[in-house]
Amino acid sequence: MANRIETKILNSLVDSFEKSKTFTGDNKNNQSFKIQISKLFPKYNDDAEYDFYKEVNTNLELLSRKGFIKYKAERSGKIKDVFLNQEGIYDIYEYLKRIPKININNQLLDFLNVIENQIIVREKYFIPLLQYINEQKRNIRENKKIQYFDGELDEYKSIILATKAILENRDEIFIRELSVSLFNDSKKLEKIESSIRSLLYKYGEYDDKNTVFEEHNIIKTPTYVFVKGRGFLNCGEQMDLSKISGDIGLSTKTMKSLLSVELNGANVITIENLTTFHKYKPKNELVIYLGGFHNSIKRDFIKLLYKCNPNALFKHFGDIDAGGFLIFEHLKNKTGIPFKTYHMDIPTLEKYKSYWINLSDNDRNRLKSLKEKKIDYSNVINFMLENNCKLEQEAELIFV
Repeated sequence: MANRIETKILNSLVDSFEKSKTFTGDNKNNQSFKIQISKLFPKYNDDAEYDFYKEVNTNLELLSRKGFIKYKAERSGKIKDVFLNQEGIYDIYEYLKRIPKININNQLLDFLNVIENQIIVREKYFIPLLQYINEQKRNIRENKKIQYFDGELDEYKSIILATKAILENRDEIFIRELSVSLFNDSKKLEKIESSIRSLLYKYGEYDDKNTVFEEHNIIKTPTYVFVKGRGFLNCGEQMDLSKISGDIGLSTKTMKSLLSVELNGANVITIENLTTFHKYKPKNELVIYLGGFHNSIKRDFIKLLYKCNPNALFKHFGDIDAGGFLIFEHLKNKTGIPFKTYHMDIPTLEKYKSYWINLSDNDRNRLKSLKEKKIDYSNVINFMLENNCKLEQEAELIFV
């Protein structure tokens, strides 16, 4: 069994080999693989570390006798470069108890092919995962890194299987409930949550990585849609919101039982932030607390509103920053409703200049990206970029 010095030497050489064109069979010329001992072990050239120097040389001699490496010592006895003996590569794998990369790649390809065959028949639900699989299969062919694979095949399979389950989910479910159903472990999904969010955000069409799970109704706390103002909710019995003092929270179960919502000439306004929602005074409006990027529960409620009240004006009131406008775009694109912005304009910025916040580099990049789209508020974006400003909703104090 390899000791720590042997392991470090051999793994460094094998890593170099497995990253090469020789490994993939694409190299037409003979290729050698070497390491510099002084770079691998900085103490090797330190005269005060003579015992370590002797230990390294002893290990190198043993590895040479096994036919794993080749080297030529200097007159002083020091060894500068060590070369891999490629003829002994499979014996090296066995000595290290290391699985050959070709075997790992084949296992990954087999697994990805199985998943691809399972989801291709329902392609529209699994586009992010299919795009990811296609890119990783190409990476394997080109001997590139497999994203979200850290060498643990079982962990990788868990990430992909959970991603598949999230994409096909249609009903609201707690993250720990889904974790139990997938892994018989209530905390497993939370442990790999970051990798799954990153995968879906990169390969899918999401506006915010932090709300990817929620978009697919994977939640940590129950979803409630908070509303107030005007409107008649029909759940078999009719509820007049104007008779309720303050707001009311509609649970997922309540929203599923909704048959219709009649506004009788009132309009709709969605509000991004909770403080603003509580302080806002409705003006012949149904007011909805959006809470950032909405999930399908809130989306279905808003779509029902539009279906029942196609002539109503739908407005969105959010932060005057890149995030606020991205939420506005998300709202329009996901619902198909012609929302208009409310108090997200230049006059509002000018009125509350004393509350301006400077733009970060990330703010500027996101605003410039927004400008490239067909938006009807590019003048606001230009104003923000030219004046280095953004405005949070709470600072506006527009509660009239």
